[in-house]
Amino acid sequence: MSELVKVKLLSHQYDFCYNDDTNPAIVGGLGSGKTRAGTIRLILLMLDDPAIDTMYLMPTFDLLRLRALGGFEEDLQYLGLKYTINKSTMVINIKDHGNIYLRSYDNPERIIAFEVGHVIVDEIDTLNKEKASLVWRKISERVRQETVKGYNTIGCVTTPDQGLSGFVYDRWVKNKSKGYELIKASTYDNTFLPDGYTDQILANYDPILADLYLRGEFVSLTQNKQFWAFNRDRHHSDLTLLPDDTLVSYAIDFNVGGTCFVFFKRDGDKLIAVKEGVGQNTPDAITKIDAMSKAKKVSFPDASGGNESANADVTSLGLIALAGHRINAPKANPSVKASINAVNNLLSKDRLLVNTLQCPMLTEALESLGYDDKNKPEKSNDHPSGDDFGDLTRYICNRLYPVRRPTTLHKGT
Repeated sequence: MSELVKVKLLSHQYDFCYNDDTNPAIVGGLGSGKTRAGTIRLILLMLDDPAIDTMYLMPTFDLLRLRALGGFEEDLQYLGLKYTINKSTMVINIKDHGNIYLRSYDNPERIIAFEVGHVIVDEIDTLNKEKASLVWRKISERVRQETVKGYNTIGCVTTPDQGLSGFVYDRWVKNKSKGYELIKASTYDNTFLPDGYTDQILANYDPILADLYLRGEFVSLTQNKQFWAFNRDRHHSDLTLLPDDTLVSYAIDFNVGGTCFVFFKRDGDKLIAVKEGVGQNTPDAITKIDAMSKAKKVSFPDASGGNESANADVTSLGLIALAGHRINAPKANPSVKASINAVNNLLSKDRLLVNTLQCPMLTEALESLGYDDKNKPEKSNDHPSGDDFGDLTRYICNRLYPVRRPTTLHKGT
C-alpha cells in the first residue's frame, strides 16, 4: 500500500493499515484505536485504487452515525481530501475516487445489491459465533470488485467480547488459515486517551473482563463457574430482615411449581441478599413475601412476567402491582452474558454480599452453577432450582449496577 500520504498512527494501527493479507484483524482493548485503524485503512486502500468502492460495517445504524461517520469525516479532513456525504443513504464519496458504503449488520439479509473491493467489519465479536459466521458469509458475498492488488480484503477491528468461545478467536487463532493475520492492541498503548480512562475501566469490570477490555486478551468466559468470583466466607453478611424495616427490595423469578424470590438490602454501594423463599406460583410467592416483611417493597422481577397470565387474566407483574409493590423492571430481560458480568463485577469488588444462613439455595447456586457442553449456562427443568436463584440475582444486579462500556472520541482511537 502506498505511503505517499503521511498519517500519524499508533504502532498497531500502522501494522493494520499497511497489512497486505486478505483478512487482517486488529483485536484490542476499548479505546485502543481500532476504529480509526479501520477508517484510515479503507481511505488508504481507495487512494491506491481510485476506481474501487469500499464498505465499513458496524453492529447498528446508531454506531455508524455516532462513530464511523464522524470518524471518516475527521480523517478525510485530516488528509485534506474532498468528499461528499449522503446521510440518507449513508454513502461517502471521495472526490475522483469511489464510494464508502456505511452499513449495519444487525440484519445481515440487507447486505445486498452492490459489490465492493475492500471491507472493514467493526466489533463483530459482539455477536455470538453463529450470528457472526452468518454476517461474515454475507459480507464475503459482496466483496468481488476487481482491485489493483489483484485480490479483495476483509479487515476486522474488534474487542474480543466473546473470548475463547467467539468467532474471532476461532477464525484468527484456533483455526487460523492463510491470510488471517492477527494484530494485538492494548488500551494502554493509546496515548491520545483522556486521563483516568483506564482507571474507569478497572473500576467498572472484574479482573477477567478488565484483561479483555484493556489488553484485548482472549479470555475464558465459560469455563468452570458462572459466578466464579463468589466465595461463601468472603461474601457472607449477617444482615437480615428486621421488623422495623421501612423499605426492602426483592428479586423474583417466575416458574410454575417454584417461584423463587430473595430479599435484598442496599448499604452504600453494596447489595446484600438477606432472606430467600419459594412459592408454588406467583400469588403464593406474593403472600409469603408480604408475610416475611411488612415494609414497603420494590420488586425486581423477571421481565417475562408481563407476558403470561399467572392468575386468570392477570399477569405476574400485574399481581405484584395489585399487591402494592413498586416494580422496577426493563421491557426485556438483559442478555445472560451481560448480567453474569454484572454479578461477577460486584462480587470481585465485594459489593455483592449474601447472608449464607438465610439464603442457602442462593449460596449453593452461586457456588455451583456452571455451563453445559455447548457453553450455555446450566438450566434445569425442575423448579425450584439453582438456576432460578442465579437468574433472579442476575436481574437485580444488572438492573441496579449494569456493566457499561466507557466511550471514547474518535481522534486517535
